[in-house]
Amino acid sequence: MASEIKVDTISEKTSANGVTIDGVNIKDSALATAGSVPLSTIDIDGGTDIGAAIVDADLFIIDDGAGGTNRKVAASRIKTYAGGSITALNNATANELVTIGSTTTELDAESGLTYTDGALVIGGTTPSLTIGDAGAEDTKIVFDGNAQDFHIGLDDSSDDLVIGKGSALGTTTAIAIDEDGVVRMPLQTAFLARPNASQTNIPTSRTAVAFVTNVHDTNDDFSTPTFTAPVTGKYQLQFYLQINVAASDMTYLDIEISTSNRAYIMYVGPPATDDSYYYSTCMSVLADMDASDTATVYIEQYQGTVQADIMTDSAFSGWLVL
Repeated sequence: MASEIKVDTISEKTSANGVTIDGVNIKDSALATAGSVPLSTIDIDGGTDIGAAIVDADLFIIDDGAGGTNRKVAASRIKTYAGGSITALNNATANELVTIGSTTTELDAESGLTYTDGALVIGGTTPSLTIGDAGAEDTKIVFDGNAQDFHIGLDDSSDDLVIGKGSALGTTTAIAIDEDGVVRMPLQTAFLARPNASQTNIPTSRTAVAFVTNVHDTNDDFSTPTFTAPVTGKYQLQFYLQINVAASDMTYLDIEISTSNRAYIMYVGPPATDDSYYYSTCMSVLADMDASDTATVYIEQYQGTVQADIMTDSAFSGWLVL
């Protein structure tokens, strides 16, 4: 028959060696003296399992500095401590075990995985690194810079591999590659402008072609009638002009794309007749432009009794190449 002795208070020991009670369950009593229960007597096997994943708010008991003072510690601190030990690995030796999350990785120089002075190298004949586990979620690598962050990752909502500014995936995408391999650069400068009405009686003096209507303008870099380069680079610029009723006795039309660095000029000869004559001309150049440089299309008619008209089918366009 099981025995139970209930003791509310034990005021003092009866001998220098304490009291030994064999086969008796002592419960509901306070152990008031710190350090009186040795670690070897604690048995946690019979405890109730937490039944859930460990979270940051869960508590553990820790001996503070191994000085005999027990304190509580949140699981979040243990996670931080474990993560810090990874960054402290320098000149890792072969077959050293590294635990990241719940995965233990062996740094084995023979298999190609090494960590030396802050650099993790995956070598071998067919090195491979997999990020993600085929789940329906975004995956990314963030480059944490001093003044600016960048990211590269898989945008699961669009199934695009994206490269962009900042740490938030898909918000400022500079390059996107879709599932068909099509590459888009949604922030790359590109514009197309057209006249909103015919520009009649071009004067015999240099005048800007009135490209007014923005058909599209990615970053609002075009403002009538001028394009302004947002960054230093090489820009493909071109115009197409539909010209009407130029005088057959004119010497020529001087048409140019004028940039801050230089002008790209072409000359168009007179038409065969003055009456109801349409003809077209175009130019395309790869212009070097500095940030804030401008580009404008100009036209000038030299001599002639009838002045030319520019029709609304004309266009001026450009984009950043590199």
